[in-house]
Amino acid sequence: MEETTANAENRLTPNANQNYDSPNRSSLHGFLMRVGIITAIVLILLLMWYAVNVLLLIFAGILLAVFLRGLSDAVSRFTGLPPGWSLAAVILTILLTVGGLTWWLAPSVAEQAAELRRTLPESVKQGEAWLSQYGLGRQIIERMPTLDEAMPNGADAFSRVTGVFSTTLSAIANFVIIIFVGIYLAVDGRVYTNGLVRLFPLDKRARAREVLDELGFTLWWWLLGKIAAMIIVGIVTWLGLMILGVPLALTLGLLAGLLDFIPNIGPFLAGIPAVLIALIVSPTTALYVLVFYFVIQSAESYILTPILQHKTVKLPPALTIVAQILLGVLVGGLGLILASPLAAAVFVLVRMLYIEDTLGEKIVKPSEEGKDENAESSD
Repeated sequence: MEETTANAENRLTPNANQNYDSPNRSSLHGFLMRVGIITAIVLILLLMWYAVNVLLLIFAGILLAVFLRGLSDAVSRFTGLPPGWSLAAVILTILLTVGGLTWWLAPSVAEQAAELRRTLPESVKQGEAWLSQYGLGRQIIERMPTLDEAMPNGADAFSRVTGVFSTTLSAIANFVIIIFVGIYLAVDGRVYTNGLVRLFPLDKRARAREVLDELGFTLWWWLLGKIAAMIIVGIVTWLGLMILGVPLALTLGLLAGLLDFIPNIGPFLAGIPAVLIALIVSPTTALYVLVFYFVIQSAESYILTPILQHKTVKLPPALTIVAQILLGVLVGGLGLILASPLAAAVFVLVRMLYIEDTLGEKIVKPSEEGKDENAESSD
């Protein structure tokens, strides 16, 4: 009887230990899994942080590819050319246009730059004399550094020249990378899209392709709206500066159009050389130019851009400004330039992957808005 009882206890003991060990092992396994996931997320975020400039260059290349592919598709539809030939025609046209404008404008720009350097001290004196007539103007003059203080000397001059040279080389290298990435993606973008889609499970691939198509649609229409705004701003600036009698009106108009790619900040940057060149004429002309650029900035931000980008994602202006501040502070000039299209892309991802897929709320995608409007008009 005692032997039977002992055997029974021996049989019960392992089961009891197993019952106690199983939860411990399960909790340990879950803890290790959570630690591993958190570690992987931290490593990915660190990698993205250190490679953020590379990622932004890739995004800029994607943006260029969307632009080239959209133009080449339009040329192919209207002319019947094969996609490869239409893409080559688009690239050749862009190169010839940029080269022709550079060859035409470079001599006059160099001449006016030399003239600006010669007359700037006298123009600054005239501006100070005009400002000194007013109380607020005298306060501004007292806080402004003199021209001699603003000009670098000795070691500072060498350091600034070295910094400018390094920055220029870096900008050229980044530009070349963007060009090659954009052209390669535009030539055969479907290969890269299919490869990216294959990284997802089979049941998620259709949704992944839908999201990628929506991103391409949004970036294309964002680019169209932005380019139209750039052209209008450039032409209006050129005509306005011609009327005001400012030298280099065409060059300054081109600069204003190009810098308008950067929302909110671009027109301000374009206004600086315009005001400096207007000082060659007179301080009053410089004041008129300053007011003129302020009017253009206001009209472009609050009237022109919302109308032209009606077909693209309804990106809140505050979100664009926040994205510019964050990327400008964290990354620098490249982040500032790409903040607006990147915010538009992230906005689409949040709406489709979080609001629609996670929360289950139906949204109207930018590519469907035109269809919905046509359906309503037909009804």
